[in-house]
Amino acid sequence: MGYKKNIIIFLGILVVFFCSYNFVSALEVDYPDISKTGTSITSDTPLPEYLKYVFDVGIFAGFFAVFLSLVWAGVLFLMSPAKPDLRASARDRVSGAISGLLILVTLYLIITTINPALKFFKLDGLDNIPPPPDPDQEAGVYLYNQRNCSPPVPQSPNTTSLSDLGTLTNRINAVDIVHNSNRNLYYISILYESPDFWGKCQYINPNSHCIPVSPFASSASIYRYKPVQDNDDDGVFFYRKSFYNREGGWYKVSKSEIGVGDSGKFYAVKLDTLKFNDVPKEEQDCTKWDEKGFCINKVPPSLDKENISSIEIKGDYVVLLIYFDESSDTNEGPWSFCQAFPTKDDINKDGPKQIKWENIRKMGDGNLPNWMMIFTVQQK
Repeated sequence: MGYKKNIIIFLGILVVFFCSYNFVSALEVDYPDISKTGTSITSDTPLPEYLKYVFDVGIFAGFFAVFLSLVWAGVLFLMSPAKPDLRASARDRVSGAISGLLILVTLYLIITTINPALKFFKLDGLDNIPPPPDPDQEAGVYLYNQRNCSPPVPQSPNTTSLSDLGTLTNRINAVDIVHNSNRNLYYISILYESPDFWGKCQYINPNSHCIPVSPFASSASIYRYKPVQDNDDDGVFFYRKSFYNREGGWYKVSKSEIGVGDSGKFYAVKLDTLKFNDVPKEEQDCTKWDEKGFCINKVPPSLDKENISSIEIKGDYVVLLIYFDESSDTNEGPWSFCQAFPTKDDINKDGPKQIKWENIRKMGDGNLPNWMMIFTVQQK
């Protein structure tokens, strides 16, 4: 019955946190930072982020309670020679702690499987109504070597990508993105550790101003954002074979998935959740064997590891292959590794006909991309 009592207590705590959300605006309380992204809960925090905070607090409190229960069980075991009945109490406590631990692990796996965004970044597009631009500044991306974004003028904005930052290499300490809604000018930018748009990278939030960054960048992708694509755009295709060959299997991300319309959401997904279509049976992955070692169940391979051999970009899209380290990387970066497509040497900008994974392994310190991000631009 002990584990049932623990479940009731845990659910009760969640109910109390949920109900308390209605009083946050009146209390004007800043909740402590508990997540690796350093997110604070305030009176302006939307309900989904508040529930994410409750989830993190509940999981942390549950694991901490299990730890304390096991410690106390150990104390009871040490005292049992003097009082034998404590040994049975200690065993019950250990059993209850293990049951609680299994419940917490199962809950975490279920929740994060239903919504992987609970453990990974979520990148939205531009706000529907961006803040008004500074009348003294032109629209574009401003790169500063001062964290306070000084001097504000008369610096000229950058409106195209910079494959080599020159004198600003390893000296950028802040980035400011200025939009002009009257002229329909919106920009997005990503910083990279190495020239030609690869290596450790950081996505710059287009809805914020004067964002401080660590001075690591040697190149910067700068694109004019385009939330609505043309009708003849077809999306992005991924192939298991080189030169856009469908015979080994393919996967399509349509323009409707990437974010057509006013919402302007960026497409971000974990690669191992996507499966190739039309993969020959003999090239599929075996997931089950019989007692004689013969495969009795096969499934198409996913897009992770080195399974992507070519990427066909049909439309004005930019594709990022990302290695996101869940133990150290934060939502908007720096991320451990990025590779942007089309690359600088892709003259037609159709996407790589043959991805050189040996170079990516070398550039990414052996870490292969595990996430993909696609966003729409005026010109790729």
